[in-house]
Amino acid sequence: MDRLNRWLQEHRDWLVDFLRIYLGGVLIYKGLEFLYDTDALIRLMEMNNAPMASTLLAHYIVIAHICGGILLLSGLLTRFAALLQVPVLVGAVIFIHGKEGFMAPGSNLPYAAMILLLLFHFSLYGSGRISADYYIETHKSV
Repeated sequence: MDRLNRWLQEHRDWLVDFLRIYLGGVLIYKGLEFLYDTDALIRLMEMNNAPMASTLLAHYIVIAHICGGILLLSGLLTRFAALLQVPVLVGAVIFIHGKEGFMAPGSNLPYAAMILLLLFHFSLYGSGRISADYYIETHKSV
């Protein structure tokens, strides 16, 4: 058990980077899914009485997910990319999945809430060592 703990301590940055890369990939996937079926996204928002103009909001969601996902995946402008996603996920948690309940069968609320928590983490702490942000920071000319 001590070896496992020591290994986890030594590779903590890699684990956090893996989460960031995975999160970026998931956001790109969802953005592309919404892009190819924007009408379904708009219907989902209208069905759940999501505020604001649904078409405008749908375009923001698609752009934020795809662009933000690419930035998170690469670790470039990580805090900014995560902050772009926060309003989208807050809306999804409150307006779309909030009515489902946390423990309801087939509920996507736990998934959306976990994504939101990860976005808060990366908006506060930024990216790890395996990122463009880290590379740029360590290779600045003095």
